Amino acid sequence: MGQNRSCRVLVVDNYVSAAEALAEACGRFHDVKFVGGGSAAMEVALAWRPHVVILDIDMPSPNGLEVATMIRDMSHLQPVTLIAVTGRSAAFGQEEALAHGFDDYLTKPVDVEKLLALIAEHQPAPSTSGR
Repeated sequence: MGQNRSCRVLVVDNYVSAAEALAEACGRFHDVKFVGGGSAAMEVALAWRPHVVILDIDMPSPNGLEVATMIRDMSHLQPVTLIAVTGRSAAFGQEEALAHGFDDYLTKPVDVEKLLALIAEHQPAPSTSGR
């Protein structure tokens, strides 16, 4: 795919095995962290400043919609790409997710190649300065 590892991806799902699986798939190409809930997602997002957040919608409070709204309200976390991942049908949840600030919407089971393509679309340009 020719991707570099400059993209920081945060995976959030209250089902730890689901978060681990997505993190492992994305970790082949990106720097990835995963957490099991909305509160932990906010802590990591504030400290690590991910470029992309893959966020399950249906979690205990704060759910994915609430987390997306909180992230969008924090200007110092911008720009960040929010990708909703959910078991909801596309017809039921996509409009609501987009209204809460998500950039993209995927239903479970996640097509990993499609997810990686979405991340690549939103990946920051490679830095020309040293680390």
